[in-house]
Amino acid sequence: MKIIKQIFTSFIKGPVYLILFGLIFFGIGAGLTYKQSSMEQEGTQAPGEVISLTTSCDDDGCAYAPIVSFKTRDGITVTFESIYSSNPPAYDIGEKVTVIYLPDMPEKAGIKDEGMGFRIVFMIVGGLITCVGLGIFSTRVVKSFIRE
Repeated sequence: MKIIKQIFTSFIKGPVYLILFGLIFFGIGAGLTYKQSSMEQEGTQAPGEVISLTTSCDDDGCAYAPIVSFKTRDGITVTFESIYSSNPPAYDIGEKVTVIYLPDMPEKAGIKDEGMGFRIVFMIVGGLITCVGLGIFSTRVVKSFIRE
C-alpha cells in the first residue's frame, strides 16, 4: 500500500498537469488527422478553385482563409470556406486545388491535405510534453524509493 501511495504522491505533485496538457494537445492533432483521413477514405475528390479569400483580423494581425468552389459528380456547384486560415495566405485567388467531400454533405468539403503541418505540430508538441511529464514522474518515483 505504501508503494501505491508513493507513486500517487509523485504523480500528483506536478507532472499530472504536464501529462494531461500533452495528451490534450496530442489528442487534438490526432483527432483532426483522423477526421481528415476518414474524409479521404469515404469522400469523393473533385477539382476546385480558390475564388476569393476571407480576412479575419485581430490585435495580432490578419489571417486569410480560402473560399473554394467546385462541382459535385451531380453537377451541383458548391462553395465553402476553409476552416484553416494563415498569414500570408496559403492560396492565391484562381489557384486550383483538390477538394474532398462527402456526396451526401458536399457543403462540408475540405481541401485535400490542408492543415497537415498544423496537425503534425500539435501531435509532436503534445507527445514531447507528455514525455517530459512522464520523465518527471518516473524520476520522482525513483527518488522516492531511493530515499527509503
